[in-house]
Amino acid sequence: MRGQLISTVITLAVMGVTTYGFMEWKAGESARQDAVCKAAQQHKETVEIRARAMASGLSVDAYADAEKAEVDKLVSALDTAKNDTEVEAVIDAHAAELRAQDAASDAELKNQGSQQFLEQERKEQRITTDIKQEIERAEKAVADSCG
Repeated sequence: MRGQLISTVITLAVMGVTTYGFMEWKAGESARQDAVCKAAQQHKETVEIRARAMASGLSVDAYADAEKAEVDKLVSALDTAKNDTEVEAVIDAHAAELRAQDAASDAELKNQGSQQFLEQERKEQRITTDIKQEIERAEKAVADSCG
């Protein structure tokens, strides 16, 4: 009887230690997975910023400065709004400005084909194949590590 009690205690102790070890391992694995996911998301964001900068014909730093200035302008306009109606008006005006910029870019690209006789260089800045592939790899890494 005493031997059975000792073997039961030892068995429970081994099971407890094993369970504790497994839970610690699982927690460590979860933290590692979160870190990998965050790193993959950050890399994807960095590659996308490089691609947008390349498409706009700016350096990454110049693009970041232009983007920051645009955000600061929007935040300032939102800060001066006094009620929900004014906030909606600011947001609508900003959206309209973005649509106008997109339309102007599209029109410029369409118009460039007919202006070649003026010996103007095309301003179209293409995203290179290696950047496109890096974006695809970054998106896959995010899907694999965060999904």
